[in-house]
This record gives sequence, C-alpha cells and structure tokens, in this order.
Amino acid sequence: MVKTINVGDAVAAYSHGKVVGDLVFTSGLTSHDPVTGEVRGTTVSEQTLLALELLASILEAAGSSMADLVQVQVFLDDIDHDFAEFDAAYRSVVPSPFPPRATVGAALPGYKVEMIATAAVTGA
Repeated sequence: MVKTINVGDAVAAYSHGKVVGDLVFTSGLTSHDPVTGEVRGTTVSEQTLLALELLASILEAAGSSMADLVQVQVFLDDIDHDFAEFDAAYRSVVPSPFPPRATVGAALPGYKVEMIATAAVTGA
C-alpha cells in the first residue's frame, strides 16, 4: 500500500496506491483538499491541476514520477464542455511523450475531473 500525508486519509475501503512488481496503480484522484476533504477549485483547470498534484505525491511515495506514467484514465463530469480546458491543464504538468490516456464522460457529483493512473516504479 502506498500512503502519503500529502493526499490525506482514504475515506472508504481503498488505498491511494499499490505497487505490484515494478508498477504502481493509483486510486481515483479528484481535487479534494487533503486536510478538509472538501472539493477545491471551481474550474476544470483548477481541479485538474490539484488532482495531478496529488497524483505526483502518490507516485513519489511509491518511487515513481510523472515522467514514469504508463497509462492515465480520466473521467470528466462534462466532457463536451470541459475537455479542451482539461487537456490544456494536463499538458502543462504531464511531461511529453504523453502516456496513453482514455478520457470519458462520467457523473462526478461535486467534482469536474477524476483520474486513475499506472506508472513504472523506477526508484525516483
């Protein structure tokens, strides 16, 4: 189990991440405040940047980094309206070459974006 105080406590039966062999798998990451658990950010860009910050913390705790991403799955509350803004925020943080990514629409009460990632563990 991967745990970091930068993400806060799990609020249900899951862990923030799990290392299996040389891969780390993360749980779904949203723009929750690690201390209060409240939603942070009102735009998809703000929420994306916070979710990516939390993702980076989990990867670092597992011995990985954003450069080691193998695959990212993204769920957008309003894919028709928010995709371009999400993608711009994502591109500003995730290094090229970009990992394979799936982006789908999903009902996310209170959140505009959620991400799940798999990354290689390199000892970073």
